[in-house]
Amino acid sequence: MNGKPVVGFIGVGLMGWGMAKNAVEKGFPLRVVAHRKRKAVEDLVARGAEERAGAAELAAECDIIVLCVTGSPQVEANIAEIRGRARPGLTIIDSTTADPGSTEALAASLAEDDITLIDAPLSRTPAHAWDGELTTYVGGPAAEIERIRPLLETWASAIIPTGGPVGSAHALKLVNNLIGIGYAAIWSEAYAMVERLGVPPAVLHEVVTNSGMTCGNFQNYSKYVLEGDNSAHKFALANCLKDLGYYSRLAAEHNAPTLVSDGVLQLLKIGVNLGHGERYMPEMVEIVRALHPQD
Repeated sequence: MNGKPVVGFIGVGLMGWGMAKNAVEKGFPLRVVAHRKRKAVEDLVARGAEERAGAAELAAECDIIVLCVTGSPQVEANIAEIRGRARPGLTIIDSTTADPGSTEALAASLAEDDITLIDAPLSRTPAHAWDGELTTYVGGPAAEIERIRPLLETWASAIIPTGGPVGSAHALKLVNNLIGIGYAAIWSEAYAMVERLGVPPAVLHEVVTNSGMTCGNFQNYSKYVLEGDNSAHKFALANCLKDLGYYSRLAAEHNAPTLVSDGVLQLLKIGVNLGHGERYMPEMVEIVRALHPQD
């Protein structure tokens, strides 16, 4: 043993694989739950991790369990399995983009069993996860954040405490995702519009690139429109819809206006209903194109 806590990892998908890879390579004893993506599990085992059948098996032997799953229903289901066999003192780090209300309720309930829940959602891309250069925002007591910081540092180069309670990081993540998804909707509408005007998309790209609106988000998004490369941001439109649904619920709880987010939410609903849910975020332009096809 190297003195580091035993870490369990649930969810070795696009982001989780890189995160888990960095944890085990940087010396944390790692247990990983069986996953449909066998390539990720087998790679992690080859790097020194041990595979376990499910969440309950992790709970029996881990000091920290990391969740990086699809949404709150999956978080809740895994925690239901974990808490039945967890030892007192277990810490659960939830890196999922989740519903803050669910997170708050889970944290309060788990505390009764001496289990700590910390929300630490992520920004950036799977490539950044692989390189250990994610950004994570973390909610909860400062002392708890510092205790888990060495693990977070294996996959995140920027760790930003929210200064608020558990759940606040998940709320901040939804605001951040509104910005990213909202920009994608703007670029989508703009590119589709210039096509309708008969202007080549490359001309709009040059105009924006030479203006105050140029940014990394625009340049990455444009790779799909200009080159057919959808890999700049591997985040499915179905997940965009899920996140904006959570944001809409959060805004309603705070009686906040949602003039912009409502429009983007409706665009995503239409896109998913048209069968675009598995496309990545840079492909949002296909939804707008479908709504006003060229004559």
